[in-house]
Amino acid sequence: MATYRRVADSDGEATRTKSDDALNQAPSRSRGERISDKLHALAWAVSAYFIARYTQLFHTILTDERILRPVLNLSITLFSINAALISYLTIYLPCIKFRKLANTKLSACSSAFWDVYCPRVIPAMTVCGLFGSFLLVRACYPVWGFLTPLMLGWVALGAFFSLHFIPWC
Repeated sequence: MATYRRVADSDGEATRTKSDDALNQAPSRSRGERISDKLHALAWAVSAYFIARYTQLFHTILTDERILRPVLNLSITLFSINAALISYLTIYLPCIKFRKLANTKLSACSSAFWDVYCPRVIPAMTVCGLFGSFLLVRACYPVWGFLTPLMLGWVALGAFFSLHFIPWC
């Protein structure tokens, strides 16, 4: 992973590097590109909705006896750990712990800040997410067979793309 730092000039005073400027600039995108992104996200979300509705995904996971309950419970536990870590990184650190950093150039929501302050959280989330996904597929495999990873992956991507429609500043 790349590290960023200030570079001292000949006077010994820290100056901004070109990579700092590139990190602080928002990418400019045309209106057509933004509309295309929203339409693609809408297609994923709608198709995931229809797959979940057609297969009665949530009803099946909650009530079907073929689901491997201990494996499903472990998967839910791992996803809950991920949700807690996401809340820690996005709510607790910037809003409660480091409220003073709101007016500085280093944001408590940036990945550079996370790499310095809590470097093991992102790898832990990755491991929990991967194992949780594999365990969820294993728990549901007796119901849908080899279509299980495709179906759950499609629904997960639809859920992720539905985040396009949450308004933000």
